[in-house]
Amino acid sequence: MINRWMAVVLGAAVLAVPGTALAKGDHAKGKGHEKTHKVERQAKQEKASKKAKKPASYVFKGVYKGDGVVTVSSGNSRARKGGYVGQDVTFDLTTAKVVAADTDGVAGVTAADVEAGDLVLVQARLPRGTKAPEPTTEEPTATESTGDPVSEAPAVVKARKLVVLSRPSVEDDEPEAEDAAPTEA
Repeated sequence: MINRWMAVVLGAAVLAVPGTALAKGDHAKGKGHEKTHKVERQAKQEKASKKAKKPASYVFKGVYKGDGVVTVSSGNSRARKGGYVGQDVTFDLTTAKVVAADTDGVAGVTAADVEAGDLVLVQARLPRGTKAPEPTTEEPTATESTGDPVSEAPAVVKARKLVVLSRPSVEDDEPEAEDAAPTEA
């Protein structure tokens, strides 16, 4: 009985001690590991700098001039920090969802329903940190580089959605029952 008890205790002790704790650890004792870590870190930084930045939503509010050009008067923080406020931005409205009243008489709401002078809101997806293109000057000026790659906006920004704020869109589905006066029978 005592022999069985001793065998159980000895077996439990063997299982309790992991084999890796008994192995010799060579961590931080060898030389040359610093170089491999530096190389790995540099490779990660180079890979991250080559990778495209994640897209972010930019919201522009302003006055529509026609032909997809909007004079931006305000926007979300990305649009303001990107320097778009006060500039004319050209949008590609071919694939954009347009929310406006149908004014041209053609079935369906398209970019042709937006008139010059309308107050609009435009949503677009651009890479994070995208800055507005600088106005061209006659003399090129030297600029200092901060080391951070900053992408400039393309000449034409692809819009995802255009909402006309100055004229409400008309919904054919909802009858205006609130305006009708109740009749007594």
